[in-house]
Amino acid sequence: MTYSAVIVDDVPHMRVLFRMFLEDAGIAVIGEGATGVEAIECAERLAPDVMTLDLSMPDMDGLQAIPQIRRAAPQTKIVVVSGFAASRIASLALEFGAAAYVEKGGPEEEFVDAVLSACANGAGP
Repeated sequence: MTYSAVIVDDVPHMRVLFRMFLEDAGIAVIGEGATGVEAIECAERLAPDVMTLDLSMPDMDGLQAIPQIRRAAPQTKIVVVSGFAASRIASLALEFGAAAYVEKGGPEEEFVDAVLSACANGAGP
């Protein structure tokens, strides 16, 4: 099965890197965004299987966007990807409805495994 993904990060080279990782894993990247607002719009318009979502972005951070993304596309799994060390922020992201939390700068396999695992776990957060 081929999964569809949207990548949301305000840093263009991170989107390029994540796209490369996902496409190498056989995941179709069907959209990109740079802000929380764009994440919500992509969720509404594209309803991807999974969305990778940065936390620290202009206009609306990832934590603020998660509930709105979940309402716009309830079947979409959200994998939060952040430069913040997994701590209270990871717990909050999961409480808000993210399926997984991955730190930026970690191994490519960790990122891809989190995305594939989220996709394989079916509907719901």
